[in-house]
Amino acid sequence: MVVPEEEAILDETIRAAVPQIIINIENGAEVLDKENYLNATLEILGNDLYEDLGPLSTRIKGRGNSSWGNPKKPYRLKLDVKSSILGLPKAKDWVLLANYQDYTLMCNAVAMKIGKLLKMPFTHTIIPVDVIINGQLMGNYTLTQQVEIGENRVDIGKEGFLLELDTYFDENHKFLSEVLSLPVMVKDPDIDSEIQFDAIKTAFQNMENLLFASDFPNNSYGNVIDKKGLVNYLLLNNLVANYEINHPKSVYLFKPAGGKFMMGPIWDFDWGFGIDENTKEYFKFADVPLLKPEDERAGAKFFAQFMKDPQVRSLYKQIWTQFRDESFDELLKYIEWYAASIRDSQKRDYSLWKIGVNNLPQSKADMKKFLRLRAAHIDGYVADF
Repeated sequence: MVVPEEEAILDETIRAAVPQIIINIENGAEVLDKENYLNATLEILGNDLYEDLGPLSTRIKGRGNSSWGNPKKPYRLKLDVKSSILGLPKAKDWVLLANYQDYTLMCNAVAMKIGKLLKMPFTHTIIPVDVIINGQLMGNYTLTQQVEIGENRVDIGKEGFLLELDTYFDENHKFLSEVLSLPVMVKDPDIDSEIQFDAIKTAFQNMENLLFASDFPNNSYGNVIDKKGLVNYLLLNNLVANYEINHPKSVYLFKPAGGKFMMGPIWDFDWGFGIDENTKEYFKFADVPLLKPEDERAGAKFFAQFMKDPQVRSLYKQIWTQFRDESFDELLKYIEWYAASIRDSQKRDYSLWKIGVNNLPQSKADMKKFLRLRAAHIDGYVADF
């Protein structure tokens, strides 16, 4: 039986089980880097929640930026044959997020739920799992889709492209924008020629130029970037207090051939939810604005510029009011369901890694309280529009 991600079950008798992903690497090898794939087999035990699967031939390597430096490693899987895993559409590439820093084990899942409630395109599905590698339990992970262009992923056709704005600036094809020096990287597709790369740079630069032109916002910038998608993106990051977009870090946007830029897919929220960077405690700073006028970082200037457009502010207030009225309670119920579904897995994870607060009921309550405070903060923010 598949228990859908969206189902909000408040009954505390829910079976606290998650599927097991079992990976056996050839010759019992250990994943040591992010560059080299190792041959492996993958098997899934669904624990009566999902269908069993495998064994399948796959390859595995490390992934992530700062997260790769943690003891609990995140992984990238590349199946030999496109397959449906845990009910998700067929693909070869999958991600196992370790959530090492996130002792709630819920931050990415809850952020993605908000994206789904806002109907943001290509929002990932997050499924909690226990991962076993070479016979050793590695703890609670979340299985999700790889950020990439393709059928069942960012499905924008062969002529579209996917960009990442990130200060790590570590992709092969990258450039700094002319106005803000934004670190722009081509995430997908692979670049075949300088002509292709120059066309992508030109499209992005045209958008940035319009955004900072003297006649903004009364020019044609709305013809090259989707304002509603931009508002959804800012709302979500505001609600979960994901200040990382101000660097920027893990900011994705895509453009179908002949279409507008769209923000997304959303990604990476373990530095959100009011985390204190020194103590690594979550749910602090509930009243800190997402965008501050004095913030001189490139991402902050980029997103703050949109908020100078009266139409964007109007959309922001309209979408927030609807979300507040129709979806906020559903979000809180989802937190109840997700916490109940991982409670045994969380205990096993803590016994392995000893990170943060070993009190899932308290983390659940704190997250809900934090989101209520953030919602009140946004109420005050839009009241001035």
